[in-house]
Amino acid sequence: MKVTLLALLVFFSCNPKSSDAIPEIFKPQWEGVDSKGLPVQFGDVVSFAINDIIVKAIVLDVENDETGAWIGMCFLNKNKLFGRQIPNGYSGNCIDLLDCTYIESSNLIEFDRVASKNIDINIVGIGSRSSAANYTDLLRDYNLGLTQRTKKQTKCNEDVLGLNPVHECYFDLNRFLK
Repeated sequence: MKVTLLALLVFFSCNPKSSDAIPEIFKPQWEGVDSKGLPVQFGDVVSFAINDIIVKAIVLDVENDETGAWIGMCFLNKNKLFGRQIPNGYSGNCIDLLDCTYIESSNLIEFDRVASKNIDINIVGIGSRSSAANYTDLLRDYNLGLTQRTKKQTKCNEDVLGLNPVHECYFDLNRFLK
């Protein structure tokens, strides 16, 4: 009986679970953000033609600083969002987060608005943030993201202290829609 109980305890404590509860530190700070006057709105799917490559992204965040409004976009590969799974505490739970690249709004000059999606803001967390000064930097981040996601993903609660864990993965866009 003790062996069975111990085996069940080990199984459930080591089995990775995905948690919908996003800690505050990862949530975008949308309160008080005025998106009127910006070239894009939350949930807009946009595409860019950069060096004959079509890059698609969805607008998930806006951050204001002294230089202006920075638009946070999560790249898409078909209908898959660039994201990552990371450990959350000691319970074995994982957090599913989305990776964003931010570009100052005045640098968004040539793009197509493909669609507008109704995003469920309660389940969006930002896992990685990078900045882009121009479209060449956007393409850099996009290509880096594609390359990283070809690697075998490390389970989020394994090899946490390893030298080269791979937490990057894809999430289906529909998962984040209302």
